[in-house]
Amino acid sequence: MSADSATLLTGGTLAPYLRRYSSPAQLGLKINVYRDYEVEGLARALCTPDLADSPVECVMVGDSYFMTHLGRPGTAMTGPAEEEWALATLVGLVGEVRGAMDKEFPEDRRPFLLSDLPDGTTRNAHRALAAADRFTAAGADAVKIEVSCEDDLRCAEAVAATGTPTLVHLGYTPQRSTLGRHGDDLETAFELFAWARRARDAGACGLIVEMVSEPVNQALSRPDGKGLPIYSVFSGRARWGGQSLNLWDAVVRPARASRYFPPTAVIDAADVATAYGPELIADRMRELIRLTLAGWFPLSPRTTLGHRDTARIADTDPWSRS
Repeated sequence: MSADSATLLTGGTLAPYLRRYSSPAQLGLKINVYRDYEVEGLARALCTPDLADSPVECVMVGDSYFMTHLGRPGTAMTGPAEEEWALATLVGLVGEVRGAMDKEFPEDRRPFLLSDLPDGTTRNAHRALAAADRFTAAGADAVKIEVSCEDDLRCAEAVAATGTPTLVHLGYTPQRSTLGRHGDDLETAFELFAWARRARDAGACGLIVEMVSEPVNQALSRPDGKGLPIYSVFSGRARWGGQSLNLWDAVVRPARASRYFPPTAVIDAADVATAYGPELIADRMRELIRLTLAGWFPLSPRTTLGHRDTARIADTDPWSRS
């Protein structure tokens, strides 16, 4: 991705935040953060001399909060009352995080604040627009929309048309789809490329890809004037792609051990009330960011793609229709 394309595709709104374009050797990071004391811990981590040239471009308040901090099994809601509760909860968290970011980060090194549209807000464009307005009023610089169907894409297009910077989430979309890897065969890899192009053409200024095959992540992230900035989750490493990290996962061990979660976690969920605070968060985030910048995290996921199919994906321009 070139600096010119970043400026063009974000309309200049988010381009100043994209650290990787001012330093080609630098990996852009997005950090999932939910509370003010977590922002404090992240800011302390980034005051460390070797991290002072902050690689963090984006802080996101995501609906994963319902699983991490509240212990729910997923991010899907079960009816209108829960949907409104989810929206009100995240709007409140965005306001809290906005205040903490303005306090803890100097203006010239402050990441952009991204808010997640929770389940129920993309049932139609009217609801998506109303939710996006609430998030921007609370202090969000941009919004993220999970896209797994035509209706979701129409919502993203409607929000982007208002001038609100809109990122589209593809691959595994926790609000809707079944857990599993995407793009692990040629057919679904090319389907993902098509959805990425459609998101771009709908006005998205960036992508988040979750649980996609590493070759797909790498193809989408290659420098291309027609492409979008990308943050990946559980999708391996891409030289020119951004990486998404979850601050909670850096500190708190998952209920089930997994080689793909950060190796930095040191406490269990039962210990959060007494041990989870800015000092420990800063310590663990320093370590996770260092591991990420050194290329030790994340691990490459297993794939069913053979060498021939991997080469075919690598030879494809995903941002051009073939």
